[in-house]
Amino acid sequence: PISSCPAGTVLSGLNYLKGQPPVLAMPDEDYPAWLWDLTNPKKKRHEGEYLGPGSDAEKRRLRRENRQLLRDKNKFGAR
Repeated sequence: PISSCPAGTVLSGLNYLKGQPPVLAMPDEDYPAWLWDLTNPKKKRHEGEYLGPGSDAEKRRLRRENRQLLRDKNKFGAR
């Protein structure tokens, strides 16, 4: 993976404190390996659904589990 700007390039907009030196891009080797994975597309299931945290699929799963817990609680608790 190669970054879009060469080392030593001034990165404008990142230095928001007054009186600080400008933020410069570092060589690609100085960045962690996981950084380059951020530009990859999200993991998808075979039917094209994102599986990660906060995804619609996970929200549906959690909603289904909570609904079932409430049903079980009402079924066995209210007698």
